[in-house]
Amino acid sequence: MLEAFSLALSVTAPVFILVLLGVVLKYFNYLDDVFVAKASELVFYLFLPCLFFFTLLDTDLSTFLSPGLSLVLVLFTIAFYLFLELLVKFIPSLKSVAGEFCQSSFRSNLAFIGLSFCAGAYGEEGLARAAVLVAFITVVYNILSVLTLERHLNSSNKSSFLSLVQRIAKNPLVVAIVLGVACNPLAELFPKPIKQSGAYLAQITLPMALLCIGASLSIKSMTAGQNKVIALVVFFKLLLMPLLAVVLVWYLNYSVMDMGIVFLLLSAPTASASFVMVAAMGGDARLTANFIAATTVGSLFTVSLGFAALNLVMPAG
Repeated sequence: MLEAFSLALSVTAPVFILVLLGVVLKYFNYLDDVFVAKASELVFYLFLPCLFFFTLLDTDLSTFLSPGLSLVLVLFTIAFYLFLELLVKFIPSLKSVAGEFCQSSFRSNLAFIGLSFCAGAYGEEGLARAAVLVAFITVVYNILSVLTLERHLNSSNKSSFLSLVQRIAKNPLVVAIVLGVACNPLAELFPKPIKQSGAYLAQITLPMALLCIGASLSIKSMTAGQNKVIALVVFFKLLLMPLLAVVLVWYLNYSVMDMGIVFLLLSAPTASASFVMVAAMGGDARLTANFIAATTVGSLFTVSLGFAALNLVMPAG
């Protein structure tokens, strides 16, 4: 048990140390809101696409592409979302915040924290395999988030199907993954200086993203009312969703690494993009910030203990 927990901490501790460092730097005014906003844009539009593209460019995709597992996760995410939509009909306290609750309960911070977990646990191999899964799930997240927020917030600015497709097609993460897979057979034609420059940019991605997440957290906001709703989001996001997903992947006879990657991705805290979408559509942005803060802090414990338990029950090899 001690060995399994030590392994789990070796995966999760570096991630949370960087998040905590972001909190400390923000407290001492080394990071301000303007810097965090600009740095987050750079991560999303440049560093992270470079990480995805150059990782997939030099990866043996015949080993890591898993359309079967991708389809399983897509269908699982949709089913879990439908379960949440059904749930809010029967719990009175959730009806007024149904859109915020549903999105925050299924939408993981895949690209920043989830990938950091996978890279720490399984190195380049795990990162490449996880990146492909992230591409598929990110598309589903965007579609379901728009659906649930427009359904419950009654936005006057409804998105057409075409505009939704256009937004997904322009998503820099989706574009980078598609290009990485498409250019993979031509990897030898890329000049070494280009690859090295891309590698430098990719190395900035996860540390910068984690610092920005830490600097964006507001721990005080977690205690600002509606604690029961926050507790429900923590339960569904950090406990129920990853547990059900791992059981499903185990039942379908996928590898221990695949189970670990699925757990690490889906047990990541609520995505920061949830706040942006809720604020843009006139929802309760403050409550969504509470969800993000609570799941981020809670994941420090749930991911470490959950990954330790997974390695104890099903050790690699």
